[in-house]
Amino acid sequence: MDGDTKHLIYRIALPEECSRIREALETFFYPEALLNVSYTDQQTAAPAEEEVQHTLSLVQQGMAAIAIDTNDHNQQIVGVSIARCVKPDTCDDLLQEAASLLGHGKRVEQLKLQAHLERLANVCGRFRVRRSYHVFVLAVEPTRRRNAIGQKLLEFQLARAKTLGYQVVSADFTGEQVARIGARLGMRCVSALPLDQYWNSAGERLFVAPEGMPGDRTVCTYARYVSGVGDK
Repeated sequence: MDGDTKHLIYRIALPEECSRIREALETFFYPEALLNVSYTDQQTAAPAEEEVQHTLSLVQQGMAAIAIDTNDHNQQIVGVSIARCVKPDTCDDLLQEAASLLGHGKRVEQLKLQAHLERLANVCGRFRVRRSYHVFVLAVEPTRRRNAIGQKLLEFQLARAKTLGYQVVSADFTGEQVARIGARLGMRCVSALPLDQYWNSAGERLFVAPEGMPGDRTVCTYARYVSGVGDK
């Protein structure tokens, strides 16, 4: 629903807010996150606990931005964006982590898929940098969408990346609407992977978007130099 956004504030999430951020992620991120709901070998679409803990660890590192409704007496979190540091050897690190986990569960297969996405995008190699500030969570509470909250969160993350000394910001998008946000901020698509073209090392296709799921079934990685932050 469209509405006044003057009462919204954007800031870095505090470590003590992890429980609130987890609640927000479980409410309006994971139920729609393509790499979460498309995993076929699962009884429910609940995220792997290891995935949740890894994501929350990045809040502790100051890489999460939130949008808060100051008109709400509970100061409701209505938008979340979380980033991680990507380096040239991140692909190898992800595969090593997957190998260290026994079995072939959801977290293992997600790590393998993330490694494949990192290899395809090769952001550090393309931009000739030693690290990238990679946004992998950009979520807005459904009733607050179409109010540019997602764009403002991404702009906030661009500024945060500059503050932390990053030269490049990258992001994974899984739908046209959110990809347009990246394009408006001067990001360009460097790789695209339709899920129906991904098989793991055993030749298994374990990520299939549910029937009737809105949006695209392609994971696109966008990137840009930080430079002046807001310049297009």
